[in-house]
Amino acid sequence: MRILVLSDIHANFAALEAVIAHTRDRWDELWCLGDIVGYGPRPNECVDLIRAEASLCVPGNHDRAVLDNNTSRQFNDMAREAIDWTRAELTTGNSAYLESLLPEPVPVDSLDLLATHASPRDPVFEYMDGIDTALANWRRPEFAAKFCLVGHTHLPDIFRLRVAQVDPDDADRREARVERMRARPGTPVNLQPELNHRVILNPGSVGQPRDKNKRASFALLVQDGPELIWHYERTDYPIELTQTQMQQAGLPRILIDRLSYGW
Repeated sequence: MRILVLSDIHANFAALEAVIAHTRDRWDELWCLGDIVGYGPRPNECVDLIRAEASLCVPGNHDRAVLDNNTSRQFNDMAREAIDWTRAELTTGNSAYLESLLPEPVPVDSLDLLATHASPRDPVFEYMDGIDTALANWRRPEFAAKFCLVGHTHLPDIFRLRVAQVDPDDADRREARVERMRARPGTPVNLQPELNHRVILNPGSVGQPRDKNKRASFALLVQDGPELIWHYERTDYPIELTQTQMQQAGLPRILIDRLSYGW
């Protein structure tokens, strides 16, 4: 089983196409962790591709916002302007597809995994941006899975919770340790080196990276026998093409410029 994990495409079709081309023949399933639209200039093309290829998809806050004015009112002025433009651009079929995506985590029992956009306790809006937030989610009864895939922050992240026995003579004396790891392209991470750990993984953003790296971000999750391997990767895409398309659409200048810097 080889799964291409994408998140936060944000209507950047040039970036999405580049990721698909870069990973051709390397995946069996495509999973999308939300925010197909918002910010970018090609919402219909991106939704069309995800509709055709994704076997699992959850909605992000921008996907929900194009369907609900109350949600979009929570956005800053630039994001709301892009949402208003997107709402007018989307075809009826693509709006219906976004409406069909249920805003709740999706369990994948065969991998002991939960997939969501933001977090298990707040699937659409909470930013999984620190150890305290990760710990709070691990304590939630609805998050019992060993692994969780999230997006939303636009940052490639790995949070790992390790539970270790600190006294060999006392099985009840255990210590929980949490670490935050920044994934490195080309360095596979074995997710199952130990029994007593849990992991939260973020593939970063395809269409609007915010880690000061402008290249499209994504991951491949590969099950090879008993092992589950996380391959985090980046690829170049024609940023100038997306920026030109955004200019033609009249989208806010700062949304255009930020693509050049990865923030």
